[in-house]
Amino acid sequence: MQRSLFLGLALIACAALFCAGCISSPGTQAAPVPAAPAQAANVSLAPLALAPADMPSGYTLLSGRQKSAGEMGTLAKDLGWQQGYVTVYSLNDTAGQSAITQTIAVYAGKNMSDLVSLVYTTERQEKGLNFTDLPLPATGPDTRAFIATAADATPSSTATEGTIMLAAGTSAPSEGYAEVIFAKGDILEVIRMTGPGAHNDVLTPLAETAYAKLG
Repeated sequence: MQRSLFLGLALIACAALFCAGCISSPGTQAAPVPAAPAQAANVSLAPLALAPADMPSGYTLLSGRQKSAGEMGTLAKDLGWQQGYVTVYSLNDTAGQSAITQTIAVYAGKNMSDLVSLVYTTERQEKGLNFTDLPLPATGPDTRAFIATAADATPSSTATEGTIMLAAGTSAPSEGYAEVIFAKGDILEVIRMTGPGAHNDVLTPLAETAYAKLG
């Protein structure tokens, strides 16, 4: 009696598994479930931007805005670019015009250390500039810093966002610049200074202030 009951329960269990699709018919395999693409959380980037109170004396906010996907190059999109924000400050004094540009971007599912290295290498391919590494600010292990000085280019006083963050359709400022690249979590930042005021003593504290805003 007990043996018959056990056999009957086993047959019922096998039938239930078959109907649920857990057992494939001979010669077939269950279709694999595709992995969902990595998606970064929708982060509010504006609070991470440098505020006027963070800036050296005399700098004026020119713009602070979200970046659109159309502004980004194909490489940035392929690397997982999700969203971005850019802030530009300007200083006019007797030495000329200087500008500070902070670009913030969210990248999904990428090794940020590799991405920082890629941006660093790409930036240093610009023609007509000589590059020298700078002491690193306290912005985490994934940090690069350098200064680019004009070789034979004619200086320009026009503020520009340059080619930072693998953007499309932009050009480097001909007068040279200083730049810090760093990352934390899914966020990559580049802070660039152009013009006669571009030097490490100003750039380092700005980068450290921006990094502290990442939490």
